[in-house]
Amino acid sequence: MAAVNGSKPKIALLTAGGLAPCLSSAVGFLIEKYTLIDASIEIICYKSGYKGLLLGDSISVTPAVREQATALQLHGGSPIGNSRVKLTNVDDCIKRGLVQEGQIPLEIAAQQLQKDGVTVLHTIGGDDTNTQAAQVAKYLNEHNYNITVVG
Repeated sequence: MAAVNGSKPKIALLTAGGLAPCLSSAVGFLIEKYTLIDASIEIICYKSGYKGLLLGDSISVTPAVREQATALQLHGGSPIGNSRVKLTNVDDCIKRGLVQEGQIPLEIAAQQLQKDGVTVLHTIGGDDTNTQAAQVAKYLNEHNYNITVVG
């Protein structure tokens, strides 16, 4: 795994959209593979997808979780929760209480990724999930923050 600015990458995972059988498996697989590459790579998971990203609600993947990550591949749904939040739908984000009037969800998401020091964001879901990830990556790139988004 390549270092970013001389330091190790920081990985973030989120699941979004509808519940699908593959979500848990993908989360488990990613945790397992990053652990095999280098168990000291920090991994966080945003709870309830983009909702958790907007609210800064994440959990750290502990050594105990890493040891059991393979078990996640045997289950459906999402162990970290997901939601149907579109960062480009400002009115809906305000209505849900995820941002305040006058705030831009893409900006809030980008600021949270920066605050958390995330260098690689894995978005797990369908078309809307990855479209939103592309919007976040574009926003970050336009504001001189490089992040690798993998969907």
